[in-house]
Amino acid sequence: MASSEDPLRDVRSLWIHGAGLSGTTWRDLTSDLPRAQTPDLPGHGHADAVSPPTVERFADKLLPLVEDDMVVIGHSLGGMVALELLARTAARPRAMVLVESVPTVTDRWIGRAGPCLARPLLKCLPRSLLDLMSGAGQSPLAAREARHFLSRMSRDRLLDAFDAARTYDGRRHFAQVKVPTLVIVGSENTATHRGARMSVDGIDGAEFEILTGGHMLHIDNSCGLRRSISAFLSRAPRHPGTNDTLPNARGLP
Repeated sequence: MASSEDPLRDVRSLWIHGAGLSGTTWRDLTSDLPRAQTPDLPGHGHADAVSPPTVERFADKLLPLVEDDMVVIGHSLGGMVALELLARTAARPRAMVLVESVPTVTDRWIGRAGPCLARPLLKCLPRSLLDLMSGAGQSPLAAREARHFLSRMSRDRLLDAFDAARTYDGRRHFAQVKVPTLVIVGSENTATHRGARMSVDGIDGAEFEILTGGHMLHIDNSCGLRRSISAFLSRAPRHPGTNDTLPNARGLP
């Protein structure tokens, strides 16, 4: 997928998937990256669940994986976990990339009320209907990916992931992020754009980019996402803590 000059091939990278998926969802982006790690979040894939199911507890499990000069990439719920990791780690990662992720859903009334109304539906819907709805609003390829993983996940674990995302507020960590940060959203999922821009505004020097695709951007546009991350690493400062020289693209349309 990438040339021999791709900086992703030369660095350690940690790819954190979104709710309902597993680490294998990154396969198209990481198959040629020998130093990439794609762990399963607690309660996903082959990983044991944790109690309580919170972003903070998810981060506890992944914290030992974070190393100096590592690129940490998170999609959706995985972006929340990435933010928590970068605020807490004693290591000095090279960069953070947040894909289709928001720091909180609690900043607006719909974000506070919507999940409370949706949770009973998630708990009571027939499983066949729940699996069918998991691909709603996605491209056909992304819908197949979502259904593939969600159909293999228990209802309780799905609710755990849902609860972790709806109760998290990572805005308090913005000032603690001292590495170059790229925030990427899909053009077809405007629901994340406002929250993603909160991260751009709150994290010093963060860049913002819109790519063609929806919420499952790593499936809809894996090549474009890989190129964007690689280009970002090529221009970002090499050493953590020097992102005051990073160009800020928050004014992109």
